[in-house]
Amino acid sequence: MGVNFISMMDYPSGQIIEFNMQSEGNKDIKAIKDRLVLREELSFGKIYNQQDSGDLWYVNPEETIARLISIAHLVLFHMWDKKSLVPDDKQLERLIRIGGLPSSPYSTDAPSIEFPAAIKTKSGELIDLCLIHFSKAPPVQRHFKRILLLDEIEEIMPSELALPHELRLASTLAEEIRMSFYPFMVRTNTGRLITYNGITQFASTGDVKGNEIVEEVEFSYDKFQKVKDVPFDDITFVIGKWDDRLEKLFDQYSAGSERKTVARAVPKERRSWLQRLFGQ
Repeated sequence: MGVNFISMMDYPSGQIIEFNMQSEGNKDIKAIKDRLVLREELSFGKIYNQQDSGDLWYVNPEETIARLISIAHLVLFHMWDKKSLVPDDKQLERLIRIGGLPSSPYSTDAPSIEFPAAIKTKSGELIDLCLIHFSKAPPVQRHFKRILLLDEIEEIMPSELALPHELRLASTLAEEIRMSFYPFMVRTNTGRLITYNGITQFASTGDVKGNEIVEEVEFSYDKFQKVKDVPFDDITFVIGKWDDRLEKLFDQYSAGSERKTVARAVPKERRSWLQRLFGQ
């Protein structure tokens, strides 16, 4: 990975917001690296100040990836760093029944698992469309807009909007057929066909419930209308921490499970490397 940019509306100058610390020959990256001064160490990574600009950078423990962060991020990191935030036995049992999705093996972030759920906070608020996120790393993801910490949660419940776990796992195997389009087509109990784009946790924000979706079907442009999306801005992310129990679950979910939900077999030449690996 080289350099990532976000929209020019947010950074009119095309500011670098993430880079590979091992990058060589890029003068803009070198200019940043030469001005980084260690500010503090976290339990998982380090925070640097950029001398000329005052920008804050989070660098992972392997010192391979640097990410631009805000003061708000740093406050959240401190809260995350000083707390346990691992699930108790009751919470873990509920999460296992719900089933989670592991992060991609191609991700530059630390391994993570996300579980779709409804929650009740300790203040009594009921919230659906939650993704409970466990990782060794602090929450560096920029698409996390609504955030709670696990110790703010009183109860974890299954979400009526979440897809069945086997379909969520199947969505991780969707193939890219054109740039950034990984169609994942399913059929509802009324025969309606719905297409999602890639990894899918929730059926909808409220109009379709997870138990209404009964099977995956082979994608066809003839039956495709539009992509149904659940925006990240509608999701509350509940942040927890990693332990050996989560490591075992991560390995289990990553190992791949038999795709019993496909109505028609995917042609061999269109199967992903993961499907071929597991003989699917």
